[in-house]
Amino acid sequence: MKLRIFKVSILCAISFSGWTQTVTAPLQPAVVDSMAFYNATKKPAISDTSMIEYAPTIQADGKTIIYGGSTNGKRYNLYQTTKEGEVWGKPLSLDPINSPDDSLDLINGPSLSFDGSILYFFRAMWDTDAAGRSKPNEEIFYSTRDKDTWSTPKALGAPVNTKGYEGFPSISADGGTLYFVRQNVEGPRDRDLRKVPQFCYSIYRSEKDANGNWGKPIKLPWPINQDCEKAPRIMADGRTLIFSSNRPGGKGGFDMYQSKRNDLGEWGTPEHLDFVNTELDDQLPCISAEGDKMFYTYNNKDIYSVAIPYKFRQFMNNIVQGYITDQDTKQGIPAKVVVTDALTSQLVMTLDNNPSDGRYTVVLPVGRSFNIEFRKDGYSSFTSPLDLLAVKKYEERSLDVQLFKSVRLNITINDKEIFEPINAEVKIRVKGQNSFLKDIKNSPITGLASADLPVGQDYEIIVNASNFKSEIVDFDVSGLVVYRDFEKFVELIPEKTEVMVNVSDLQNNSKVKSRVIIKNKTRDEIIELQGNQMVSLRTGDRYEVEVTSDQGYAFNSTSLDLTKGGVNNIGIQLMKLEQNAKLTLKDINFESNSAVLTEASFVELKRVIQLLKENPGLKVEIAAHTDDVGSDSYNFILSEKRAKSVAEFLLQSNITSDRFISKGYGESLTKVPNTNEMNRGVNRRVELKILSI
Repeated sequence: MKLRIFKVSILCAISFSGWTQTVTAPLQPAVVDSMAFYNATKKPAISDTSMIEYAPTIQADGKTIIYGGSTNGKRYNLYQTTKEGEVWGKPLSLDPINSPDDSLDLINGPSLSFDGSILYFFRAMWDTDAAGRSKPNEEIFYSTRDKDTWSTPKALGAPVNTKGYEGFPSISADGGTLYFVRQNVEGPRDRDLRKVPQFCYSIYRSEKDANGNWGKPIKLPWPINQDCEKAPRIMADGRTLIFSSNRPGGKGGFDMYQSKRNDLGEWGTPEHLDFVNTELDDQLPCISAEGDKMFYTYNNKDIYSVAIPYKFRQFMNNIVQGYITDQDTKQGIPAKVVVTDALTSQLVMTLDNNPSDGRYTVVLPVGRSFNIEFRKDGYSSFTSPLDLLAVKKYEERSLDVQLFKSVRLNITINDKEIFEPINAEVKIRVKGQNSFLKDIKNSPITGLASADLPVGQDYEIIVNASNFKSEIVDFDVSGLVVYRDFEKFVELIPEKTEVMVNVSDLQNNSKVKSRVIIKNKTRDEIIELQGNQMVSLRTGDRYEVEVTSDQGYAFNSTSLDLTKGGVNNIGIQLMKLEQNAKLTLKDINFESNSAVLTEASFVELKRVIQLLKENPGLKVEIAAHTDDVGSDSYNFILSEKRAKSVAEFLLQSNITSDRFISKGYGESLTKVPNTNEMNRGVNRRVELKILSI
């Protein structure tokens, strides 16, 4: 078949100032092969590799598609996508429909009424047979639109629903006829098809009476129901039925066929839709509002689009339409749309939008420029320019407006000294009032706290943190508010405790010239000072204090806990480096019944390394001791191995082997009797014995 002369429309998406504009531009007539042209227009419309998209149904305005989708190949739910320019937006799950307690893993086959107010679909339900066994049963349900959501689904009930299979509904434009499928228990007529095991369907229709009740379904006659038919779709004229069939004569799989019903109610011979069918499954079509595209399910996993014969519609006006919504709730709000002339500021019109969903429509003449302002008491206002001076043809523009009645304050709270986030409490109140509007916590990881506050007020913000001084910040949004989001940075000063660090000789208690390193175990902070000085430390933190001296002393360390207060000074005694002096190393730990050093041991061992490097003439004995648990021989061998583990660490740290020896003493040299676990812990130790210096 040749299509001799036709017009082709190219749809172009043009974006500026938040507008989405669709322009229709006719090309020159041409003589083309219709099959080649239509096949060339087939392409994926809604296709995500992570999801199966199935059974699309399109709203009358051509801007919303609802379809069945599966993200794991098993459970099917319903999703809605809205057209954004020439592409389809992110799918939104229809949660009121997709969350039934008694549903199986199949919710599919949606059919949207012509006005978009009722959505029909089928669900797999649990049912009980005569023997009391549970089995799945597919039934047709419906849900009504409530603004931007859907009502709780209701079963269509008898006589449409039975104990058998009912699925893939399709509602007529007038809402009075429902087409759907039931199982064809007789199977296909074709002999070859009967040889292939398959679940066959037949197409039925039910008429709604004057009382709104559905009548007894009637099976459509031959040649509609011939073999295995499925996925009926009644078009807007109520007479054109497109369905899929695996009957002989197709290209393969399920192909789409079209049949028209005449005035006598007789169905014509189904026509094979060559321009779209392939050797794979092609089914479940829906037609866009402009009549130029068909959306359908290709290969049971993607939604494709294909061009169909064009029908031009001339419009003599310019339309701006969209939704005015609350930016936070996303719900429509009642508002006024005020249009003024951009050159003269003269009022052109004032109109109210739809208060239920916020939708508005403005019709404007070409050849002028306008300012469109959106107003609502208690909200921000928004103005958008519209230049129609050079426009010579119909254009439809979409402009969705979001107004807000609160601003978002983001407060980042940091430590003023080390610039790290701190865990804080934020209280907000209107100036002059005693009660607080907000009492929130910030994130201890980022330091960020966020609060939504109504416009038109002057606020006082009080920031408190444990062991930090409080801070009061002003935030005034009583005047003109230009931006939605505000940033404030608050730096808190930590509270301090004065601590005296006393360092003395272990034998005579005289003061020792020393170097003190204080490491904060609560946060990233290191303090260095000389011994026998006062230092300001953070109240509520825990510290590790390390003391060294270049005056011939060994190192020493201790812990300091300021979480409970009451600490005003600490005393640390250093051992003189003299022959036969013994230094008990702290926190040298091994795995149970093992000579493997634990990670915690390396801190103290690194201090030993530093001591040996600062005193190059120092030679030591590494002496390992155990408690009395186990036999004498076992403990002696274990202590030898542990002493060698420490020696191996020294070698790996570039301390030559002539500077030390290792020796295990087992349980022979106890410091205290092994009468309890605490004493045994004292006896399990590693010591450095000074051999020479």
